[in-house]
Amino acid sequence: MELLGWQKIVVGAFVGYLLGSVPFAVVFSRLFKNVDIRRVGTKNPGAANVFREVGATPGLLTWLFDTGKGVAAMIVSERWLGLSGYWVALVGSAAVVGHCWSIFLLFKGGKGLATSGAVLLYLTPKLFLIAIALHFYIQKVAPRSLAVLITAMVFFVGLVYIVYPQNWLTLLAGIVTLIGVGALANTEAMREMRELRRKAKELEEASY
Repeated sequence: MELLGWQKIVVGAFVGYLLGSVPFAVVFSRLFKNVDIRRVGTKNPGAANVFREVGATPGLLTWLFDTGKGVAAMIVSERWLGLSGYWVALVGSAAVVGHCWSIFLLFKGGKGLATSGAVLLYLTPKLFLIAIALHFYIQKVAPRSLAVLITAMVFFVGLVYIVYPQNWLTLLAGIVTLIGVGALANTEAMREMRELRRKAKELEEASY
């Protein structure tokens, strides 16, 4: 039996959420070092924390799979369900939500940067590439999280005034907001981690 239009949208969003929920950071950290990435470093189950705390190979794999799951969700929605435009963006957004609030991690998750980036790249590659170039330029003179936040804001301005009509704004603004919130949260986590390392170093020096 062929699915109705609204049923395709529901199925697409559900598939997007499930794919986004797969915690590849946790999976690869366990496989490579039997480490629970949620308990080390910034405690964020994302590619950057895996790269720092577990290694380059699992970090790269995490990044590839986290980006891939957002794109895979949208490809499925287009080719198998016949969705287009606004609804494909909805499926991509569902994948980002799944990454940030994974059903497999009791509705906790990563910051969604890799998955959000992949979704935005799929939707508007030219603007995404401009934003990425800007990000790396800013990162040379500013902290990484600040660079992410500024890039997200610039991307949003581009979406509003250049690329998409009004009916895309709500979903895409939501994705950009997730990026910004994730960057701020990661900044706080990095600050806490540096503070813990500083205290550990002080205790080590005091023991001599």
